[in-house]
Amino acid sequence: MKTLLLSTCLLFTLAVTGTARAEDDSTKGKRANSETENKTGAPDGKAAAASGAHAEVKAATGIEDRKPTGEAATFKAGTLIYVWSQVTSAKGQEVEHVWKREGKEFRRAKFSIGSVRWSMNSRMPGAARGSYVVEVVVGEEKLGEVAFTVE
Repeated sequence: MKTLLLSTCLLFTLAVTGTARAEDDSTKGKRANSETENKTGAPDGKAAAASGAHAEVKAATGIEDRKPTGEAATFKAGTLIYVWSQVTSAKGQEVEHVWKREGKEFRRAKFSIGSVRWSMNSRMPGAARGSYVVEVVVGEEKLGEVAFTVE
């Protein structure tokens, strides 16, 4: 009985603090990961969607303990850039990181959300110069975004 209770508590903890990584079409088997500065304009750096789901989004040079490190709004060309997001209230849905450079979409990373609060990241190795925006979306609904520049 104690083992069953302990197992149930462990599963609940994993579900609540779950994290995900995804592979997108442009990386063909390479892990996706990346994020910088949140440009949502909503309180606490989060954007609320009509569904009630929202995302905190950041661009950084790394991910440690499921959190972004080296957050910035400007990066050097060739840098490996991570876009990290934490989505709330989208359990059971598919969320995407939509990467745009100079306003043109060039990649997507898809994630299946396994709990009420879910962290994920995608990355851009060797980023080229330009202005980037990465949107976090569910279908046509934008949950948040981050904008950054590569110089």
